[in-house]
Amino acid sequence: MLDAASRSARTARISDRFLRKRVPIAWLQLAVLFAVFGALPVVREVDPDFWWHLRTGELIFDSGIPRHDVFSWTAAGRPWVAHEWLSEAIIYAVESAFGYIGNIVLFDATAIGALVLMYALARRAGAGTRLLVLLMLMSVVMLAYAIAVRPQLFSWLFFAIFVFLLERDSQGQRAPAWLLPTLMAVWVNLHLGFVYGLVLVALWVAALAYARLRDASVDLKRPLLIGSACVLATLLNPHGPDILLYPYRYIEDRHSLTLISEWQRPSPLNPLLSPFFVGIALIGWSVISKHRPGPFLCMVSVVVIASALQTTRNLPYIALVLLPVVGPTIGRKWRAASKDNDAGASMSVSKAAVMAGVLVCILGLLATQLGKSLSLSDPSPSGYPVAGAAYLRVNLGERRLYNEYTWGGYLIYALYPDVPLFIDGRSDFYRSRIMDDYAVIGRLDPGWEEVMRQYGIDAVLLRKDSRLARKLRENSGWQEVFTGDVESVLVRDTSAAGP
Repeated sequence: MLDAASRSARTARISDRFLRKRVPIAWLQLAVLFAVFGALPVVREVDPDFWWHLRTGELIFDSGIPRHDVFSWTAAGRPWVAHEWLSEAIIYAVESAFGYIGNIVLFDATAIGALVLMYALARRAGAGTRLLVLLMLMSVVMLAYAIAVRPQLFSWLFFAIFVFLLERDSQGQRAPAWLLPTLMAVWVNLHLGFVYGLVLVALWVAALAYARLRDASVDLKRPLLIGSACVLATLLNPHGPDILLYPYRYIEDRHSLTLISEWQRPSPLNPLLSPFFVGIALIGWSVISKHRPGPFLCMVSVVVIASALQTTRNLPYIALVLLPVVGPTIGRKWRAASKDNDAGASMSVSKAAVMAGVLVCILGLLATQLGKSLSLSDPSPSGYPVAGAAYLRVNLGERRLYNEYTWGGYLIYALYPDVPLFIDGRSDFYRSRIMDDYAVIGRLDPGWEEVMRQYGIDAVLLRKDSRLARKLRENSGWQEVFTGDVESVLVRDTSAAGP
């Protein structure tokens, strides 16, 4: 009995010491940021491309990686480089095992992991906690618009891993840079962003070559071997060497790319993008400051800024680079913002646990009020033409359909293999002519009627308030046969003249 009482008292003392233990308030602040950040995919519409990624993942499990188009009638049979096949397989596998909430958790963790790595790198370089929390808030605000279940987020994580390992190595710290070729072999099968990995390795070699000009003892053999191994690792994909040229072919038709919002140049007049331009200014200031980071991060900053100013799609990398570049630079310039002067405000574990519990309750209530559930098993089709797709499947499977670009992914999910589409989110697949013709018809550009006749389009699924839908309703050659919450289905009346 005495032993039992002693053990109980000892357990109580240990528990008390644990509950009195202090933890940095910054941890709770970061947890709040990440919780809000992670909740975004739950409370917003499903990303348009998620649907066709999910269906492609199913195809991969059923019959292997697709080599030719099977989703459209405009490009049917055209060779298809399924360059995100591993991401799509993962999306489908997670969806099958855990439902849509599983993919939300996976991609939230992926994005948060990238931010945590950049935070850790900045912290190692001397940035103070309070400063980093502010910069992290800025990064979260930047990434909020892009957080979704999509393969691009895997590139965020791999980019952060490469920067973390290469920067530590370039500073002479212990880092397993030999892991990079293995990581590259995975990245090349996940997303075309693997090109960033090759660029980062090239910049790492260039930074070391620059250092060698001042110090002949700097070894270049090892980084050159690792860099060569990374290039060879990109060949470990189902498409072989072609994957190295594919990114160029992806962006070579700049005219068609400009039809897609995320491939347009970011405008400083867009208030939603203003945080990015503030971030670009801060990174630019850091690079020219006398307190700037080392050559590797400076070169990374220049490349990331240049690519971000070319296309909105690359803006998220500004949010990642912001932390390790700007944080330590400010910390070196102003000691009050450095880790050395970090007062380390903290709270007890018990208080932190209570506040974390309150946070979870608040987020749960918000999710409930917004009509969402963290036990979500299926992606919500809210905002998509659910009823219109069902009507098409039953009544118009043999028609040549013209459809909204942003609905293409959902229609693949809902209609394959019964109804092929005009176009979908695989923008690289439909350039150059199909994308241009889609735009001519949708914008009612001169000659749009003739383009419709050339394609033999005899059915359309459009937003019911779109210009094209209104125009066709006024034309005696077309008949509206179905109207849903957001969509209209119109068919050509073969007995009447019309476009």
